Amino acid sequence: MSEGKQSESSKQLAAAEQKAQERFEKAMTELREGAYRFSSRARGQSELIIEELIDPEGETVASLAEEGEQGAVALSQSLELITFDTWLFGQIGDKDALDLKAEEHWEVWFSFGAWIGETMRRRHGGHWLLMGDDPHTWRIGYSKIFLEIAPFMFAEQLLRMGSGATRKMVTEIERIRQLHEEQRERDKGQSLDRFLAQHYIRLHTVPLGQWMSMDFLNFAKLWNEAPCAKLITELKEKGPRLGPQNAQVVEQVVAALSKAKQEEPVAKQTNDRGLFEAIAQIIALRRATAPIAIDILERVVMPAMHVGMPEGFPPLDDDDMANLRKGIELFAFFVEIIPHKFQADDEGFLGTIPHEHLTTPYADRNVLEIGKGDWVVINAAHFVPMLADFEPQKLLDKYDEFVKYLGSIPDAPRRRDDGRMLAETAIRALADLKATVLTAAQNKDALMFRLLPPPG
Repeated sequence: MSEGKQSESSKQLAAAEQKAQERFEKAMTELREGAYRFSSRARGQSELIIEELIDPEGETVASLAEEGEQGAVALSQSLELITFDTWLFGQIGDKDALDLKAEEHWEVWFSFGAWIGETMRRRHGGHWLLMGDDPHTWRIGYSKIFLEIAPFMFAEQLLRMGSGATRKMVTEIERIRQLHEEQRERDKGQSLDRFLAQHYIRLHTVPLGQWMSMDFLNFAKLWNEAPCAKLITELKEKGPRLGPQNAQVVEQVVAALSKAKQEEPVAKQTNDRGLFEAIAQIIALRRATAPIAIDILERVVMPAMHVGMPEGFPPLDDDDMANLRKGIELFAFFVEIIPHKFQADDEGFLGTIPHEHLTTPYADRNVLEIGKGDWVVINAAHFVPMLADFEPQKLLDKYDEFVKYLGSIPDAPRRRDDGRMLAETAIRALADLKATVLTAAQNKDALMFRLLPPPG
């Protein structure tokens, strides 16, 4: 019975994969044909070979590179730029602006975006990431540098821009070429395809983890004990430090509190979790780390913190050799085989933190649902010994020594260092965490952890 179910499940999975592959191939055909239509139509109607507009050896790119002050731009526009601008906006016809509900406008936009994307993909190498039916969401992730672009978003921006759109297009395409050229120079002319589609897909599918140091004692008094009017006064005082980009959020929170009974504490009037967290971030936040993918945090950042500063490297056994041959990233291998200076709790939070060091910031519940966005308070003192002597460059130097050590082992497979970027990412995250932990410890703050949704 179980074999039959497994067989049926396998068939369904295979069918789903087949449909996904067919959708991808259909979209790629549409992209290639759209790009060709756009280039051919431009050549036939304007007598322009638009590929020459973005040729780094061509006159248009050279003229843009030689431009001086911004005020001189209008005078320095090449004939080719003006001609393409005129032709491009002529495709919109008599309408005042781009209307993607109009079939002819949609075709112009789609073929233009396809041409931008396919031209850039062929030029530098990369992967189309087709995460939905709407081309606005389609992206290209480059192979040699970690950079993602949205060609159809860019095409729409240009088509709505009016005069100067071609200049912006050429300038942006040239900027990306220069980024690749800089990477090629760093690679000494041997550019490597470092990034696969999976690297970019994780950006949109993997949750992020973030640490925050918060003056929670003061905030708790304002939330639980102080009159609502006093909390509003504190919000108005602390709000500006978040910058003008967050002014509207502060105003919305103040407006919500203004409807409450001003003489009573907020805690007696609402248990709204979103309001609690929003006010805490405005009033109590003292420092926060940059968000980092949760799998990287669990797999390498936390283990690296427990490794400490190794004095030497252990011999490799058969299992270690097998992992090396399977292609495990070298920094992940580094934190896996180096004996930990500090004991981690494998069954604990993030695979390292004992549960007795966790508490809840919420007065109304004891069961945390971190996967649904709940915050968790972690005892900062647990981290202080592990991070006290941590120095980013020293750990990075130790990793470099480890790579050389692997190269000195006769039986170890010859591997290029594919873990340096992961090492730098993890060590930056540790430095960020150290600063946040020390801020919490010095100020007797609460050290909070939260999960954030993928960025897009």
